[in-house]
Amino acid sequence: MFHLHLKQNLRSIGFLLILITIMSSCGLLWWVNQVGLPEPWRAAIEAEAAKQGVHLKIGSLSYFPFRGVTASDVLFFADEECERELSRIERLILNFDQTKLVRGEFMITKVQLSDARVSMPIDPERPDSEMLEMKQVNALVSMPGNRRMEVHDASGVIAGIEVELNAQMMGYQQKRPPAADRSQDGQRRRMVASVIKEIKKWQFDENHPPRIKINVQGDLNDRTSLRASVSLKANGMNRGGHSLHELKADAELQGNLLTITSLQARDARGKLSGVMDYNGETRDGRAEISSSLELSKLLYAWFGYQAGAWFASRGTQQFDLEASFKLDEKNRPTIEAIGKIDCSKVSLKGVLFDRISSSISWQNEKIFLRDLVLSRHDGEARAKLLSEGSKVRLALHSTLPTAVYEPFFTHQPLGIVLRSFSARKDASVDVTLDGSFNLADRHDWSYKGHGFVKNVNYHGVPVNHANCQFAVDHHHLDFYDGTVIFNYDDYSMKRAFDGPREATAKVGRIRYVADRKMVEVRDVHGEFWAAPMVRLFAPKIADSLEVYQFHRPPQLSGSGDVDVTPQGRTNLKVDFKSPNAATYTFLGKPIIMQKPEANVEIKGPQVIVKNLSFSAFDGDVSGDFIAQGNSNLTANLKWSELQFLKIANTYDFKTQIGGEMTGYIDFIMKPGSVSSMQGNGLLAVHSSELFSVPIFGPITPLLRGILGDKRAGSERVKDAYFNFQINQGIVRTDDFRAMTSSLVFTGDGSLDLSNQMLDMTLRMNTRGLLGLITLPLRPFYGIFQFRGTGPLRKTVWENAPFTPPNEQQKQVLLDPPKAKVIDESE
Repeated sequence: MFHLHLKQNLRSIGFLLILITIMSSCGLLWWVNQVGLPEPWRAAIEAEAAKQGVHLKIGSLSYFPFRGVTASDVLFFADEECERELSRIERLILNFDQTKLVRGEFMITKVQLSDARVSMPIDPERPDSEMLEMKQVNALVSMPGNRRMEVHDASGVIAGIEVELNAQMMGYQQKRPPAADRSQDGQRRRMVASVIKEIKKWQFDENHPPRIKINVQGDLNDRTSLRASVSLKANGMNRGGHSLHELKADAELQGNLLTITSLQARDARGKLSGVMDYNGETRDGRAEISSSLELSKLLYAWFGYQAGAWFASRGTQQFDLEASFKLDEKNRPTIEAIGKIDCSKVSLKGVLFDRISSSISWQNEKIFLRDLVLSRHDGEARAKLLSEGSKVRLALHSTLPTAVYEPFFTHQPLGIVLRSFSARKDASVDVTLDGSFNLADRHDWSYKGHGFVKNVNYHGVPVNHANCQFAVDHHHLDFYDGTVIFNYDDYSMKRAFDGPREATAKVGRIRYVADRKMVEVRDVHGEFWAAPMVRLFAPKIADSLEVYQFHRPPQLSGSGDVDVTPQGRTNLKVDFKSPNAATYTFLGKPIIMQKPEANVEIKGPQVIVKNLSFSAFDGDVSGDFIAQGNSNLTANLKWSELQFLKIANTYDFKTQIGGEMTGYIDFIMKPGSVSSMQGNGLLAVHSSELFSVPIFGPITPLLRGILGDKRAGSERVKDAYFNFQINQGIVRTDDFRAMTSSLVFTGDGSLDLSNQMLDMTLRMNTRGLLGLITLPLRPFYGIFQFRGTGPLRKTVWENAPFTPPNEQQKQVLLDPPKAKVIDESE
C-alpha cells in the first residue's frame, strides 16, 4: 500500500517538475525575448561572422522555438573597424552549427530573410546619407564552410522592379580593401542610385512589373574573379508620354567590366537594339545603338529634351550611333559619338518635310551634324550644323520656297518679310547662308549670305528674277548689291501703253533698322516703273506714285529713309527722266507729257515735285507740286506756246480756233476737288483767231458774197491775255485784253471749273465804218458790248446793253496802247 502511494506521489512530483520546467522555460524565453539574448551572445556571433569576412553589428537577439535566433536592426560594414556602412536589415534569422553551438562556438550556417527591408547608404563613409531601399526581401543565405557562401532564390523590390538573385561565392575577406576599391564602391552606389532615381520617373504595369534576374559567382577577395549575369524584362513602361511595349536586356559583369550583350526595346513606331560595355575601374565605356523608336518622345522621356514643340514625325525614324563615354565622380557623362539619322514625314515648326537625314558627331556638349539634308517635293536644303549648349552655328544651301522659313521667324521682322512672298508658276529659290542662333533666346540670331528668287511675288509685285547679298539679325535686315527684274505682264501701265514685259533695277542697299522702325534705301537706279519698285518696301507710298503713268519705264534713281510707322518720318528722294511720254490727270483730264523729268521728294505724308519739265500740247511746261497727303495740293506751273486747239480737244471745248497759249498758274486745292481750288495766274493767247469783227458794218455780208470769201470784210482777233484769280474753283478776270490794228477788246467774267459754266462780258472799241453807228453814244461812240453765258463747250454770245467798264478797261478802250508783242515770260 505504501509502495502504491509512493509511486503516485513520485508521478505527481515529476509532473510538477515538468510543469515548472516548462513554465520556467516559457518565462525564460519571454524574458529573453523582452530583454534580448545576453550581450556575450551578440559579441560572439559578430566575432564569428567577422571570421567569415562579414562585419556586422546586431541591435538585439531573440530566440523563437522552431525558428531559431532572430537578429534585429543589423548593420553591415565593409571594414572591420565598422566605419563604412554597407547596408541595414531590420530583421534576419540565424542558424548555427548545432554541434559547435553545444561547445559554445557560434558558427553561422544559414541566414534567412523573410519579407524584410534592406537599406544601403549611398555614401558608405556617411551612414546618414541618402539610402537605397529594397522592400519585401526574401532570401536564404547558406554558409556551409570552406569559405563558401550561397544565396538561393533571393528576391525583393527596388523602385517597383522585382529583383531575383542567386549567388555562389567564396566569402572570406582577410584583408582591408585598398582605398581605390573603397572609393569605387561609393561611386558604384551613387551610379546605382542615379539609375534608380531615373527608374522612379517611369510608370510600370502594376500587374506585370519589370523583373531583373541576377546570377553571381566568384571570390569576394578577388574582384577579377567575380562573374555575374543579369537579365531584364519589362512590358508596358511609360514615361513622359512615351510608352515602351517591351524592354529586354542581357548583361554580364566580370570584375569591373559590365557588358550589355543585348538591349532591345519596342514601341508603337519601331524598335531599338544595342550593345554596351562599361569599365567600373576606369569609369568609361562604349555603346552601339540602332533605333527606329519614336524619336521626339524618346528624347523627352529619356533625356528631358522637349522636341515636340518643333519636331514631330509621322513616318519612319532610324537612328544609328556608335559612342564612347566616361563618367566623372558625379556620374556626369562626357560623350563622343558618331552616327546617322534618317526620318521621313517630319514636321519642323509645323513645316512638313518628306525626309531628313544627317551624319552625327557628338563630343561632350558639342553636336555636329554633317551632310544634313532636308527634302520636300518643292526643294531641299543641305547644311552642316554645330550645336554647343544653346548656341548653334549653321551653314546652309537651300532651294526650299520662302514659306518654309517663315515659321522659324514668327513675330520677327524677317518673318514679316518672308510672309510677303508668294510663288508663281515655275517659282524657285536659291539661298546660301552662314550664321548662328540661340535655342535659349529667340532674338539672338544672325546670318550672312546671298539669295536668288525666280517667278515670285513680293507685296503682290511680280518679279521674274531677284538676287542680292544679305546680312540679317533680329535688329537689322540688310539687303545689298541686288538686282531685281520686274514682270510687267499684268501691270496696268504695260497693258495701257503696250509697254515692255520686264525691266531691271539695281539696288545698292535696302536696310531695315528695327530699333528705328525705318527702311534705309540707298542707290536704287535703272529704267523701271517707280510704283512697283517702291511697293517692295513701302506699299502705301507706292500708291501715291501710280498717278504718274509713264508709257515706258523711265530712268529712275532714288535714296532715302522710309518710315514703316505712322510717325511721318519718311524722307525719300526719287529722280526720274524719260525720253518717252507719260500721262498725268490734271483738272480731271489726262494730259500727255513728252520727255518728262523731275525731282521727287517724299517727306512724311508730303510729296514734293521739283524741277518738273515736260512737253505737252506741242509746247513746254515746267513747275513744282507739293501734295500734302489727302489735305492739299499746291502747284505752280508755267507753260509756253501750247497749242490752243489741242487743249480745247483735251478739255472738250467746241471750237476750231488755233493759236498758242503762254502763261502760268499758282494754286492750292484738295486732291480731286476742283471746287476747292484757290489761286491766280496769267494766260496769253497769240497767233489765234479768237473771233472776227465785220469792219464794214451792214455791208460786210454783201462784200463777202461779191468776193466769194467768208472772211472778207472782217478783222480777226489773234492775240489776247488776261490775269485771273481762282476762288473756290471759280476763275475770275477783270482785265481781259485783245486788240488788232483797229480794234480794242476788254472784258471781265468768270468760269466755274466744276461745271464749266461761263459768264463773261466783252466790250469792243471800234474805228472805221462800224463806228459810225455809235456816234450818238458819246463819249462811248464806237464801243459795243457782248455777253457770253452757258456751258463752256457751247457758249451763247449776245449783244448786251452797254455798261460802264471799270477804270482800267475804260482807259484801254478809250486810249488804246499801240500794238506790242506780249512777253511770254510774264
